[in-house]
Amino acid sequence: MSSFILQAAFICLVLFLVVCLPLTAQVNIFTGETMKQMQVEPGWYNSITLDLTYRAGNTELLTMRNRFRSDYLSQAYHGFIFGSLQQGRKNGAFFLNKGMAHGRIIRKLTQHILIESFIQKQFNESILLSDRNLGGGGVRYALSPPRSRFNLYLGIGAMWEHERINDAELGEITTRIVRSTNYINWTGKLDERITTSATGYYQVHVRRVEDYRILFQGNLTFRLTTKLAFPLRLNFRYDSEPPTGVRKHDVEIFNGLSYTF
Repeated sequence: MSSFILQAAFICLVLFLVVCLPLTAQVNIFTGETMKQMQVEPGWYNSITLDLTYRAGNTELLTMRNRFRSDYLSQAYHGFIFGSLQQGRKNGAFFLNKGMAHGRIIRKLTQHILIESFIQKQFNESILLSDRNLGGGGVRYALSPPRSRFNLYLGIGAMWEHERINDAELGEITTRIVRSTNYINWTGKLDERITTSATGYYQVHVRRVEDYRILFQGNLTFRLTTKLAFPLRLNFRYDSEPPTGVRKHDVEIFNGLSYTF
C-alpha cells in the first residue's frame, strides 16, 4: 500500500508541474534512441545518420544534416554523447547553420526510478542563438514495466542556462538563469522492423513563468537490415519570447539513413 501511495503522489506532483508551469528551453535528447538503447545488453553502441538534399536549376539549394551518437550501458548506468550539425546553402550563401553537442549520465535506483545529469552546448543562427550552454539533472519515473514493448516515462528536473543572443534591435544579449525542465516520453515497438517514439518538453524560467518554450520530438523508424534503418523525424519548437524578428514556432521534418555499429 505504501509503495502505491508513493507512486501515486509522485505522478500527481509531475502532472501538477506539467500543467501549472509554462515551458521553457529544451534540453534536447531524450528521444526513442535513448529508450531503445536502454533495452539492449551492456556494452558500447554507436550510430551515424546523414540527411542530404540538393536542388539545382533556377535555385541552387543544398542542405545537410549529420548526427552521431555513442552509448555505453552497464547494469546500473547508461551514458551517452550526441552530436548534430545541420547546414543549408542557397545560391552559395548560408540560410541555415546550427549544431549541438550533448552528454548525459543516467543511474538506475529502482526498476521505476532513475536519476540523470547532463551538459549541452548549442548554436543556431536561424534563431539568432550564438551560444547556449546547459547543465543540470533530475529524476525520471518509469510508468511501464522494464523491457516492455511500450514504454512511458515522466521526467522532472532543473538546469542552469547560459545564452548569448544577437538580437536584431537590442544587439548582443547574455542571460544566465535557472529553468525547470520537464518531459513525458512514449516509445513503442510496432513489430520487429518498425519502432516509434514521441517526447514532449515543458520547461520554464523559475522566476518568470511567462518565459517558456514547448518542444516536441517524434520519430518513426523502419529497420531495413540489422544495422541500416530509415528514420522519419518531426521536431516542433515554440518560444514564448523569441529574439526580435524571429517567429515563435518552428517545424522541421527529416528523413534519411541511419547506420548502427
